Amino acid sequence: MNWKLIIKDPAKQPLDGTYNNWKEQIAEECFHQCVYCSIHENPWGGIDHYHIDHFRPKSKSEFNHLENDICNLFYACPVCNRFKSDDWPGEPDNLDKICYPDPSKTDYKTLFQLNQTNYSIYSVYKSGNYLIHRLFLNRPQLIYERRENTLRQKELGLFEDISKLIQDCNDITIIKKSISALTEIRQHLEKRNHIRPYTLAEIRKP
Repeated sequence: MNWKLIIKDPAKQPLDGTYNNWKEQIAEECFHQCVYCSIHENPWGGIDHYHIDHFRPKSKSEFNHLENDICNLFYACPVCNRFKSDDWPGEPDNLDKICYPDPSKTDYKTLFQLNQTNYSIYSVYKSGNYLIHRLFLNRPQLIYERRENTLRQKELGLFEDISKLIQDCNDITIIKKSISALTEIRQHLEKRNHIRPYTLAEIRKP
């Protein structure tokens, strides 16, 4: 889980163009990853495949004036943005109510906790659970990414063990641990091509 607090500064409001012209700036402000699921743009093919999200939906009449407000514009993957659409249950003044917490005021890392067994996420807040349900944040692709990140961390530890092994080859335990971890990583990586991230029915979820 790699969520980051997004820093929005009214002083960085572009003076020319509209939100469609500011995608590069918005992507940079949001660390080139989806503010909702935290997936980086690279696996999706880069910036061309990511969306500009109007946090407070521009289709709502009360938010028309925010259509080109840089502080209302975030970076989102196409799946999260489609699930969110123009949904707006209410202002995010309390994390214990159904709402979308503002990514520039709430660090999403504080909203979610990881189930270490199945790599799903859950929340102690109503707003967090609403996000999980509405944006389908436990979809198979995200489960896979979380598990892969966990295995990558194990991999880093493994390289440290291997370095020690090079210095001292008398510890057979380290050798067994290295082989076991490498096997687990390889078996997991081979599953990627067999995972369908989401179905058409899920994309069209109301």
